Amino acid sequence: MKSRRYILIAIILLIILGIFMTLGIVNSRREMMHLIKEEARSFLSVVASTQENAIFAEGKYEDEIIDKLISVCHYLEATGINKTTLSKIRQSFRLNSVTIFDIYTKKMMFSSGNPLEISSSAFAAKEKIFYEYFNIGQKKHMRFVYKTQKNIFQIEISAEEVQRFRQEFGINKIITQLSINPTVEYLVLQDKKGIIFATPNIQTITKIEDDSVLVSVYEQHIEMSRITEFEDENILELVRPFIVSGQSLGLFRIGISLDGFHRHVRASERQLIVLFVILFGAGFVLFYFFAKYQSYMDLRGLFDKTLGAVEDGILTVNSKGLVIGVNEAFSRLSSLDEKMILNHNYFMIFKNDPFDIQRALKQGTKVIDEKCVFERNIQYSTYPLLDTKRRINGAISVLRDITKLRAFEKEREETERLKFLGNLVANFAHEIKNPLNGLSIATQRLVKEFSQENKEYIRLTTTIKKEIEALNKILNDFLSLVRPRIKEKKEFNLSLVIQDTIDIIRGQVNKDKIELKCNIKKDVKMYGNMEDFKRALLNILLNAVDALSDMKNRKKLITIDLTEHDDLIQFTIIDNGKGMDTEEQERIFTPYFTTKKKGTGLGLFIAQKIINDHNAEIKVTSERDRGTTFNIYIKV
Repeated sequence: MKSRRYILIAIILLIILGIFMTLGIVNSRREMMHLIKEEARSFLSVVASTQENAIFAEGKYEDEIIDKLISVCHYLEATGINKTTLSKIRQSFRLNSVTIFDIYTKKMMFSSGNPLEISSSAFAAKEKIFYEYFNIGQKKHMRFVYKTQKNIFQIEISAEEVQRFRQEFGINKIITQLSINPTVEYLVLQDKKGIIFATPNIQTITKIEDDSVLVSVYEQHIEMSRITEFEDENILELVRPFIVSGQSLGLFRIGISLDGFHRHVRASERQLIVLFVILFGAGFVLFYFFAKYQSYMDLRGLFDKTLGAVEDGILTVNSKGLVIGVNEAFSRLSSLDEKMILNHNYFMIFKNDPFDIQRALKQGTKVIDEKCVFERNIQYSTYPLLDTKRRINGAISVLRDITKLRAFEKEREETERLKFLGNLVANFAHEIKNPLNGLSIATQRLVKEFSQENKEYIRLTTTIKKEIEALNKILNDFLSLVRPRIKEKKEFNLSLVIQDTIDIIRGQVNKDKIELKCNIKKDVKMYGNMEDFKRALLNILLNAVDALSDMKNRKKLITIDLTEHDDLIQFTIIDNGKGMDTEEQERIFTPYFTTKKKGTGLGLFIAQKIINDHNAEIKVTSERDRGTTFNIYIKV
């Protein structure tokens, strides 16, 4: 039964190898044909670029000649025209002839040299400048006509330099080089009138209008290739439009020999057959090892599945520091994809070695610890991996996310602390409330029943009243820690509450010469207890005023903003006061922490508790000597 299965696998292997060889031959032909097309494209690109550059270069060269001739005309008019000057100018600039006509009568006024022909058509033209080329025998000449306000200048010069420029820098040089390339059968640039230029072996070629492929390329401005015959052999022809400055000047056609293609295909087929034989033999050799290896892989698969089911993160590293295994739980903890970790150096990915892998590899000891890694509290246990000879060949680290556990423990400690604080405050309030009320009543009687003429008496009683009020405020702050925060939940106008709170502190603001900048959106509403929320805002605003009260080195400013975005209300208080360092920012909402001389350290703690009870969040950012910003985010 097992032998039949192996035979079936061998047959499937043979079929796969056969398909592989067939696809290899097809792909080899396709790739070679693609390379030939790319070669043809590169040839055409060079030719097109050269021809385009030659057109622009020749135009520039002609512009230089025309500028020189215009300068000659202007010089003659400026210095006064006479036969002697005209003759010297003609000889100096190697001009064949110079003829000057009156612009109104068209009569010849001066002439030097023998003009071959007087261009009457140029005189009738409206253009100020006119030039044309003409041939006398094998020599090329240029006729230049220039009109000024008084005269018409006709100058004839030899155009041999222009012709030499075309031969040395134009397309002729490229055509000559391509004609000796064995892979290029021909190169042609043609338009609807006929051949513009071609390699020497081309005398006649199919007209554009007689070939549908050429018509498509010419009209649609696209590139096309095809297999066609040339001199009884199949060649690859590539056709491309020649466009300069948006104007079609014709078609480039290049024929590439396919001899190299056929040689390459035959060589590739032979190589693939040899490769097929080698792979077929190697397949049977490897088949034996595959059967042996299969049991190991089955065991490894079971091991991987087991690790995948474990909820703790697992990281395995070999003796060279390469990561050889991670499970899905580790990927979730680290937010790193398995592909980014596997077979990469652990010490390059985690440069500070957070799981003490180095210690396990070097010392062979297990490490159990807890650290903040991946922005989580991670408890890990790292063990060395030993082989049968007790040699260290790797390490494994088991990670457990205990962030929620630590947060729960912290919350429980805070709850216990607040519970203890509540009991303490309740007892404290009970012990002090009655004596304090007695003192308050006694002070009121002293003020009402006894003489008010003694200034020292008035000062003392007033001081006692203020101190009693201060003690009452402290007592109320303590009581607020255990009093339920939201007594009655209903909708109220937050914009008006903020405005009322600002009015309360306005006297202190004016006294301390603090500028208020307010940007409060109207009719912003929220749910909660208005009085409690107003008290929280007042505590924060008073904190901002206090931060500015002693500042003298710059202008004092408090900025208050209230905005509403969809389901979120944002209230911001910014002061440019003395600010706080990092440690103070971390402790600002801690009970009894204060930097004020007479503060209780409960104001901001109570404010935070009230805000949190209203399904809101408060955040503070500050910089020493730059100021502090309180942001309150209220969900609606």
